Amino acid sequence: MKFALAWFAIALSVSLAPAAPADTYLAWTVEPTTAKAPEGQGTRLAASDWQPLAAAEPLAPYAEMTSGVRAADGSLWIGTPRGLMYLAAGAPRWRLFHSRCWLPDDRIERVSVVAGSATMPWDLYVQTAQGAVRLAQRPTSLADKMARYLEQLRKHHVREGLITEIVLSEPGNLASSAVQPDNDNDGLWTSLYVAAESYRFATTGDPDARRNAQQSLAALMRLESITGIPGFAARSFVPISIDKSHGPGEWHRSADGHYWWKGDTSSDELDGHYYAYAIYHDLVADAQERQQIAGVVGRITDHILDHGYYYVGPPGKPTTWGVWAPEKLNRDLEWIGDRGLNSLEILSHLKVAEHVTGKARYTDAARELAEKHAYDINTVEQKVIWPPEAVNHSDDELAFISYHPLLMYERDERLRHIYMTSLRRSWQIERPEESPLFNYIYAAARQANRWTDPLKRPDKAILEPAAYDGEACLRWFQEIPENLFNWSVENSQRRDLGNVARNRFDEPRSLQVLPISERRLMRWNGDPYSLDSGGDGRVREDGTFILLPYWMGRYHRFLE
Repeated sequence: MKFALAWFAIALSVSLAPAAPADTYLAWTVEPTTAKAPEGQGTRLAASDWQPLAAAEPLAPYAEMTSGVRAADGSLWIGTPRGLMYLAAGAPRWRLFHSRCWLPDDRIERVSVVAGSATMPWDLYVQTAQGAVRLAQRPTSLADKMARYLEQLRKHHVREGLITEIVLSEPGNLASSAVQPDNDNDGLWTSLYVAAESYRFATTGDPDARRNAQQSLAALMRLESITGIPGFAARSFVPISIDKSHGPGEWHRSADGHYWWKGDTSSDELDGHYYAYAIYHDLVADAQERQQIAGVVGRITDHILDHGYYYVGPPGKPTTWGVWAPEKLNRDLEWIGDRGLNSLEILSHLKVAEHVTGKARYTDAARELAEKHAYDINTVEQKVIWPPEAVNHSDDELAFISYHPLLMYERDERLRHIYMTSLRRSWQIERPEESPLFNYIYAAARQANRWTDPLKRPDKAILEPAAYDGEACLRWFQEIPENLFNWSVENSQRRDLGNVARNRFDEPRSLQVLPISERRLMRWNGDPYSLDSGGDGRVREDGTFILLPYWMGRYHRFLE
């Protein structure tokens, strides 16, 4: 089997303060090799040596050993039929290297500790059923790591300004042919990229960041103009040469006949649009661009208000999920699960529209929704936690990108108290996931209690890192792999996870979130508790889900 593996890294636990992302740290690198694993150093373990260790605390993920070595520093490297286990001396848990993200094959045949480099006294050779790799520690920095993500994104993931995943002809091989298919959420994913590059420009002044953000902002604006319906944005668009006449999905020809555009646009898409327009407006836009943003935001918001808080597409009826109307959210039991989130969404959208246009219509509409329909109170329990099958992690992303502009702009003390109560509850529920995006949005909102000018970058971080789990954010950035392919991952058979539950798709999920290096990679709409995933390495994520929180953290001085 051909084993294509790009260079990538993962950090060990290191003692770095959240204020120093550019400092060099030691990261695990994986380098394919044709060399057979040598005898190496350290003490080779026999089955009789491993049995008491497998039963001891901390509990190893797997009990079966195919090859094992105790290094001179006391650390243990144990090969199994399901991956490579590592326990540093004195560590509270085992680290698991597994899946094609790390290894040619999870079936480990031999592990050897060999002489290393100046940065590490030893390296590791791992022989698997499908080839060998060398694991080593090498110095890197978050700045360099983020630059590599961005370079690959710009090279492979841009389609007429839209940003999304790609599908390759050969697993894990970026040099093979690739396509970038349309996606229902092209507008949402592109919006998050606009925000990421806006933060990068506002932090560094790099003109490339501005150009990148401008290009993708233009794609967002095109999603609205291409439909020919003022204020109605498409989900996506593709050239007319790609036949969409038979779907799937609701496709329409553009007026000029050169494109297909996709309808039945959801609230998810508009959450992204408003978020991107707000951040670009505040951090990047010149006077002319602010006028353009005010125009498109005004048209979208007027469309919603003119249609009674529904998003109405070409058939002349509301889209499936474009619903914010009081008679639905407050009085229709079929919408009770969406009441909190959709109330939050429309209040946020109206606040953005008020901010960028200055029109009283949006201020008045938000006031009516709060005073007459209790939409402000609805937001407090936007995060649904029961029953378990109703827990929707996709909604978490939508909620947090709606919280952010709302709490950057809202200055009414009573409303701000309610919205902060809502955000604090949501953040506490999400906190075990250690999401840097959710943590930084929560921190920015708290910081905005005192730093009240959203058009200016704070001189320094006002919050202590402990207030938003800053150490966990830094660790996440260090541990996230650079290999962004969708390799298959299996964790449900591990011994060290305790009870295993089921998610809303009836898939196995843990009661604790595994480190980002040991589970499947996903955008912020995925379930981080999920244990298993399919994937053959042909789909590659664009990396925006990493770049956005990184540059947001840098901008707000959480990562200095």
